[in-house]
Amino acid sequence: MTEIRNLLLLNDKVPIRLITKPYCKKCMNPVGEDVNLCNSCTEFPHPKISDWFFNRIVTLGIYKTYENKDYNNIPLNINSRMILRLKGTVQKNKDILGELFADGLFKLTNKYPFLLGDFTYLLIPPKDNPSEENQCKYFLNPFIDKLRQQGFNIENISAKLKRNKSIGKNKGKSLDDRFEDVRGVHTLNEINLQRKNVLILDDVVTSKSTIWDISRELKEKNAGEINVLTLGRNLLSINNNMEEDVSSNLNFYELTTYFSNLDNILESKNIEKVKIKESEIADTRIGCKTDKYNIEIDFENLILEHNCDDFLRRRYKNKSFCKHISKLFLYIKEQNGEEFAREKLYSIYKKLLYWNFNYK
Repeated sequence: MTEIRNLLLLNDKVPIRLITKPYCKKCMNPVGEDVNLCNSCTEFPHPKISDWFFNRIVTLGIYKTYENKDYNNIPLNINSRMILRLKGTVQKNKDILGELFADGLFKLTNKYPFLLGDFTYLLIPPKDNPSEENQCKYFLNPFIDKLRQQGFNIENISAKLKRNKSIGKNKGKSLDDRFEDVRGVHTLNEINLQRKNVLILDDVVTSKSTIWDISRELKEKNAGEINVLTLGRNLLSINNNMEEDVSSNLNFYELTTYFSNLDNILESKNIEKVKIKESEIADTRIGCKTDKYNIEIDFENLILEHNCDDFLRRRYKNKSFCKHISKLFLYIKEQNGEEFAREKLYSIYKKLLYWNFNYK
């Protein structure tokens, strides 16, 4: 794969685009060119609070999904697809995804050495219901293992952090309500942090209200420098328009990883077994037959049709490819060259919100 600046490979396999647009060096809010801190961090973070308490947020990449009435929310990029899988109810491959994310977070600690001190306390935010699964656990333990293997002195204090009341779901709440609901709900039990560094791990940062209140409690328990490390920063796009948000120079490998939902890496052998029996490859239409199934792609009318059970159960609702469609584009690459296959994939990706994926 061609080397691309600001591209991070998780376990040398999964390509993640690091954030390159101007963002506040402290809280990750969007800022203008040549600006280091946003207004919230230079003046006040929010009318109801006087301090963020944490020092800086570092994140692996952008997280963004687009609402679509006929499909599930459509993820912007590979990072978003992976985070959605980690949040979802399907357990398959979550441990592998956790290992991949742990590798990315570990590489960020090498890129930003200030995240870890001589001794660092580490924690993940608690859930409202302690019995509810915390998706952060899938990358927490492998991340800790990587740190300890490299000799870092850390202690996981996640079990000592509690919520003393439920705050419910944040979706649909105003910014004021988010900060008001979370104010004072976190308690760190039986510990004095003795001015040691603390690193908060989380999946996605949006309003920063949760990490604000956790950081407040950490400071009350005598924390030193507090930093935050997350998988994704919620992209605050003005028009919620995928065409404006997508990268323009994605390569073939990135696109196949995105559309296959990482199957080109996690289940490559299943893709290899698919046999293309007949094919018709043109600029405006691509069709093929496998052993049992048909695939039709109409680039003029933005329609992709396929009839395998996996596509019906899981794929078309997420606008992702099953093993048959993934194999088709690998076949197109062999027959028509990588740039033609990339251009066809990118034309779907750029207008993905408007494409119809149909089981037929």
